[in-house]
Amino acid sequence: MPLTLQYLSTLRQEIADLKSLNASVPVRPKRSPLERSALEARASRLLEIKQELGKLLNKPDSTVWW
Repeated sequence: MPLTLQYLSTLRQEIADLKSLNASVPVRPKRSPLERSALEARASRLLEIKQELGKLLNKPDSTVWW
């Protein structure tokens, strides 16, 4: 259980960092390729985190011995 709490804390911090980075990017119609790439990478990571959190909510398989 402590591992799960530590993992959740790490994910929470990563989400906060990504949101902060996204907020620091100026909104303008035309972004440089580097800015677009960075935004896409952060958006992709946020989706990965969402999927990871969804997996944590799923009940474990009842056939697992532990």
